[in-house]
Amino acid sequence: MPTPKTINSPSVDILLSTYNGFDFLEPQIESLLKQSHEKWRLLVRDDGSTDATVKRIKEYVASYPDRIEFIQDDRGTLGPTLSFSSLLEYSTAEYSLFCDQDDVWFETKIELTLKKMRDIEAEMGPVPVLVHTDMTVTDSNLQIVSGSFWKYQNLNPDLTTLKNLLLLNNITGCTVMVNGPLRRLAAPIPPEAVMHDWWIALVASAFGYIGRVNSPTLYYRQHGSNVAGSTSYSAGYFLSRLGSLGKTADLLKRVVAQAAIFLSTHGSKLVPMDQRSVIAFASLQSSPRFTRIGVMIKNGFKATGFLRNLGIYTLLFFMPKGTGSSGKAGGLNNVG
Repeated sequence: MPTPKTINSPSVDILLSTYNGFDFLEPQIESLLKQSHEKWRLLVRDDGSTDATVKRIKEYVASYPDRIEFIQDDRGTLGPTLSFSSLLEYSTAEYSLFCDQDDVWFETKIELTLKKMRDIEAEMGPVPVLVHTDMTVTDSNLQIVSGSFWKYQNLNPDLTTLKNLLLLNNITGCTVMVNGPLRRLAAPIPPEAVMHDWWIALVASAFGYIGRVNSPTLYYRQHGSNVAGSTSYSAGYFLSRLGSLGKTADLLKRVVAQAAIFLSTHGSKLVPMDQRSVIAFASLQSSPRFTRIGVMIKNGFKATGFLRNLGIYTLLFFMPKGTGSSGKAGGLNNVG
């Protein structure tokens, strides 16, 4: 694995994984170049694009050699989770931010997130810290759909205990900044993790602190090619999911398996209360159906919103019994 060059000793590394993102890449990079916080470096890894994405990246590197580095390795297409994990391992700055190719950052995104991060560190000391923010949801043309992603998805950003995050991830990767202690503890991210942001949130919750900036810091662009899109929390949305129950049930099985991998990776370091929660959640697939509901209720595993919880409990009841606690499977971003 090549070592990234040091560019102006940046305090912040921006980690951008691209894949066939040519249509939206330029507005995003231009928004990075306009950041009010100037001490940053952009590390880009392409995950096997077949369009003109790589050509455009190289043009930006040629124009901004002291700002942007294109990291080329021989690992091929990894998928977003492992591609971002690779970038996280390359990062050497004090702080690292994840960046999606199709969003547009507000000029103060780094400045606001970094201020919150340093305020937390001043209070908490050198512990693993994750800071995330709200987003403005837009369509493909950056026309605003909702001023708050949290409200749009009926997500409660206060729910950041390990027990909460085992079931439902309410932290979106493109808003996330991590500090050095968290980066070193969370990487490398295992292939069984649902997504890089979910895994890092679990680690931060278990061993450090999760803070947030309540205002949006970027335009979260939604279009037909999104890997993980955003749909409003509504009865219509949940009814539409009835047509893809198999896919949703598979995601739930992957979430349970993610807990098992987390247990095998970090279980010995967990405090007893968190260890019991992870063991209980990881055992769901291997438990009898009626026992699963009891485990959920007894341990207080619940998501935000009646419809979301109803969907999760229904899927858990009908999920085929398996070896969910073995840690050999993969994870979900939003079961509901």
